[in-house]
Amino acid sequence: MTYPGWWALALSESVKSDKGHAVVCEGAQIALFRDATGAVFALEDRCAHRRVLLSPGPVVAGGLQCPYHGWTFDGASGQCTDIPNLRRDEPIGEKYAVRAYPAREAHGFVHVWRGGGEPDARLPSAGTAPRGREYTGSAVVSLALSHYLDVMLDGPECLLSFAGVQITDFFLGDPRREDGYLLLDRGAVWQGRGAGPAFVRDHPLLVRTRVPLVGGTMTVTLLSAEEDELVTVVIAASENRRGTTSLCWRGFRHAQARPGMPLKARLAQALGRAPFEVFAQIDGAAIAALEVAPSLERQGASFDRQRKLA
Repeated sequence: MTYPGWWALALSESVKSDKGHAVVCEGAQIALFRDATGAVFALEDRCAHRRVLLSPGPVVAGGLQCPYHGWTFDGASGQCTDIPNLRRDEPIGEKYAVRAYPAREAHGFVHVWRGGGEPDARLPSAGTAPRGREYTGSAVVSLALSHYLDVMLDGPECLLSFAGVQITDFFLGDPRREDGYLLLDRGAVWQGRGAGPAFVRDHPLLVRTRVPLVGGTMTVTLLSAEEDELVTVVIAASENRRGTTSLCWRGFRHAQARPGMPLKARLAQALGRAPFEVFAQIDGAAIAALEVAPSLERQGASFDRQRKLA
C-alpha cells in the first residue's frame, strides 16, 4: 500500500544541479534534481521514450535530460520539453511525459510526496534543530523497512551505536504514542564504568527512540538521566526493492563531555569524530535473537492507521 504522505528520501547535499540523483521509495524509482535556481524536483526515474533511467542524465535548461536519446523532462510537470530529432517548431505531444512528484526541501532533507491527496504542510523531519557540527551518511541495508522500524524499538543497539555507550535491554516505562509516533526509553550506561547492566539500577543515560506508526523517519536521542539531550540522530528510511531499506541520516552532538564519560569517548570527541554510528551492515543473528516486545504495539497501531487511510 502506498502511504499518502511525505517521505524524506535524500540528504540535501546529495541532490545536485548538474545531474540526477536516484532514490527508491516503496519500490518506486525516483530521480531527484535541482534546477539553476536551486529548487528541487522529483520525477519518475524512467524515460517516456525507451524506459531507461533518467537519473544518470544531466540537468539542462528544460529539466532533466535522458542520457540515452536526449529527451528532456520538466521537473514540475513531468512533461517532455525537448526531443532532439524534432524540428524546433514541431509540437511535442502531451502523452510524452513522466510522473512528477511534489518535492520539498527542509531540515537538511529532500522530501517527496507519495500517493494521492493534496500534500500537507507537515514534514516528517520537522522538529530537527541541529546545533554545531553535523554528521551525515546514507546506506542500503538488508532488512525490510517494517522490520527496521520494529528493531529500532525492540533492539536499537542492533542498528546503531553511540560512542562510549552501552545500550541496555531495560525499558524505562511502556511505549507511549505521541502525534503519530511511538516513543520508548531504555537505559544506557557508559562503557567500562562500574558493573555491567543489571535488572535494577540507576541508569546514568537513556536512549529514546521515536518511531513512526506509518512512514519512515525516526529519531534516536541519547539523553542524560536528567533528560538533557546529548546526541540526536534523525534517520530517514524508505522501502527499497527486494526486501531492503534505504537510509539517510543527520546527527549532531548537543553537549560537551559529561561526568562519567570514558576516556575513549572523550578522545573521539576531541578529535571531532562522529558521536554515533548507523550500521550499514546488520547482524542477522542479533536481529533474530531479539525478543519481539514494544514493536507489537507499533504493528497494531500501524495497521489501524493504515486502515483509516485506505
